[in-house]
Amino acid sequence: MIAFKGFSQDMTARLGKGTYQFAPGRTEREEKSKTARCGFHCCENPFSCLSYYSLGKDRFFLVEAAGSIDEDKDERIACTEITPLQELTVKQFAGYGMAYIIQHPLRENWKRSGDVTVAQDKAEAARGEKIIIARGSRPRAKGQEGTVIGLIKEPQKGKITAARVFTVSRQQAGRWYTLGKNGRIEEDKDAV
Repeated sequence: MIAFKGFSQDMTARLGKGTYQFAPGRTEREEKSKTARCGFHCCENPFSCLSYYSLGKDRFFLVEAAGSIDEDKDERIACTEITPLQELTVKQFAGYGMAYIIQHPLRENWKRSGDVTVAQDKAEAARGEKIIIARGSRPRAKGQEGTVIGLIKEPQKGKITAARVFTVSRQQAGRWYTLGKNGRIEEDKDAV
């Protein structure tokens, strides 16, 4: 199964019995898995990784979880085999987080941390926030240069009709953006 995992900069992660060293593309194996107790841990929802690691400080990977797999209601996964497949940029991480929201539109995917905000209708990046996502019938968002913005058009709860993600350029900084009728990113000159 494909999942997401955070690592410290040196590709280590804490394991029940200590710190474990990982390497991209290398499969690691453990004897057993039980969520929050043993095995290698990862998350179904990329944004859940932010409970353990931070954007800008740590590294995030798309991983393959295999072997004996144990999951809990908090979207955490424990497995006996894990392979870090691809390191994710902030924009890719945001895109996978949005894909998760689109696949599970009725789950409570609202999040606010120091790194990510997913907000109803309108989102504005706070200082240092890396990702902001506005979700609603007329999603609007603005950020500073380098902020990754996600816009999810959801005319009615659970019915997503369009989604886009982009990184704010110097020229776009401080301006509001939305999705137009054709699902394209447009500057929202009506936003207050």
